[in-house]
Amino acid sequence: GHTDRRQRFFWVEILLRNQEISASPSVPTVRSLFLNELHNFMGIVCSLPRPASGRFEVFDSRTGTDTSATFERTQTFNRLVHSVSPEILSNAYATIELHIQKMTLFVNQWLSYQSLWDTRV
Repeated sequence: GHTDRRQRFFWVEILLRNQEISASPSVPTVRSLFLNELHNFMGIVCSLPRPASGRFEVFDSRTGTDTSATFERTQTFNRLVHSVSPEILSNAYATIELHIQKMTLFVNQWLSYQSLWDTRV
């Protein structure tokens, strides 16, 4: 079946509970969510089945001893990730880290108000 892979948005809420300011989800959780999304998108392409042609089955050299790992490597585009330029992958991870840094600054700005909340007048 077709999976809808529209862009997902992650919302971070600044919460005030029991006189304590916090962010939900936490920065490490959001980083993990972003990285999981990147890996899921890469997995979509890498797990696609390779086209097979019925007319060449006579010359198929596979034996009945193929393991599932060998089958996965030869029947999908799993090895395609090794063809991607390291710079492209590095840029993807750097972009995620840039968003995480911006979010961290935003969250830290809000968390700094905790000291104001704690100050007694």
